[in-house]
Amino acid sequence: MIRAGTKALSRLVDKISLNVTNSEDLSHLIDVRPLLSNEVDIVTSELNPARNESTHRGRLKLQHDGKLAYLIAWIGETPVGHGMLLWEGPAGSPKQHINETCPYVEDLWVRKDLRSRGVGARMLAEMTILAISHGYSSISLSVGVDNRRAIELYERMGFTTTPAPRFTLSGMVSLANGETQFWSEKCQYMRKSLDFRTHREVENA
Repeated sequence: MIRAGTKALSRLVDKISLNVTNSEDLSHLIDVRPLLSNEVDIVTSELNPARNESTHRGRLKLQHDGKLAYLIAWIGETPVGHGMLLWEGPAGSPKQHINETCPYVEDLWVRKDLRSRGVGARMLAEMTILAISHGYSSISLSVGVDNRRAIELYERMGFTTTPAPRFTLSGMVSLANGETQFWSEKCQYMRKSLDFRTHREVENA
């Protein structure tokens, strides 16, 4: 496992920011932090309509139990994105296809009108910091093979596609209005090294 100091983490975040900034970038306005119990109501009412109160409270409990970090992105007092970092690798359906235990990014979501403006990148940067501060040497995620916008973001953030075979994920999601919705997506698995020695070797190549 790799452990890095505060200065090294700051340099990493600065480098990530340089890779994603543009004229409409909002990352400097975004605060990313773990969900608190007194924030569940506003997150439920103002964020992703496909994630209800029960979902948020369930994730909050898992966060309390040390299973994951459930991060919410805020601009001022308004929640604009969410994502989980599962410490022991993927759970549920993804676990059937991925046999790794490094931290796994799941359900990264940004409000539609704010996509491609640095919100997702800022959340990934915070997840990277968390993984490094906990001593991990890599971080991973899966993404739909047709989601080019997300794939390009992950590649800019240092993720690379692994040799793992592509796989299909599907399930039911409960909407805020009480209805359920089926989803299915063909995915690929990506991983990012957090070993600073590897990054230095690439930079000096």
